[in-house]
Amino acid sequence: MTSTTSSRLTFFVFTAGCIALALLFHYAPAGDSPSKYARTAPATLAAQPTRIDIDNEAHAIRFYIDGNQVAVLDASGFKP
Repeated sequence: MTSTTSSRLTFFVFTAGCIALALLFHYAPAGDSPSKYARTAPATLAAQPTRIDIDNEAHAIRFYIDGNQVAVLDASGFKP
């Protein structure tokens, strides 16, 4: 393959990619209609989010999910 052929091939591949992207963006949905494949967010949010609290006095890390403590990490290890 000569350098001229390689340059032409590179140019045509680049041009075809640009045209493909332009067509993709032109015919893509505008975003105002919901996708039938995407999951919708639940109507109600959790009362308290998932969080991690660090208790410096007790030298422990507490893990909460939806406001309920689910685990504690201290010097002796994890405790449910």
